Amino acid sequence: MLLRTRPGYDGSRVVDYRRLEDILRKNRHRKKIVITRRAPSELNGHNVNHIWVTKVPHPNAVPPTRLHVIEQMVWEQIQRENTDVILDAIEYLMIENGVEPTLRFVGKLRDMTVMSDLDFYVTVSDGLDRRIINILRRIVE
Repeated sequence: MLLRTRPGYDGSRVVDYRRLEDILRKNRHRKKIVITRRAPSELNGHNVNHIWVTKVPHPNAVPPTRLHVIEQMVWEQIQRENTDVILDAIEYLMIENGVEPTLRFVGKLRDMTVMSDLDFYVTVSDGLDRRIINILRRIVE
């Protein structure tokens, strides 16, 4: 069993989407990557590297079907510095890519953060089926 020594380490968790602000405020000194549908202006004031997932052409945006691009961006960032990862677009990614590919993507993100001793959060809403949330928890936690 791998022992976590970093103070404040939470590990990997599935949390209610309404707790995003709490997660962003936690450990303010640590950088965070937020993969989200929220526009960059909505997350101002936080120590955040923003990955905006949208179909709208924009220099700071990544299309939702380009999971490999998002994965590479996260990998490069966590290799450069300790950066917690928050996936705040799970429902949108499932709509655009299907449930199974999205769950595989979540598993990869979780593995990358665990290997680097970083926190990983997935925010979910009540719109997700209870069965999917249970599978997601098995993958993430």
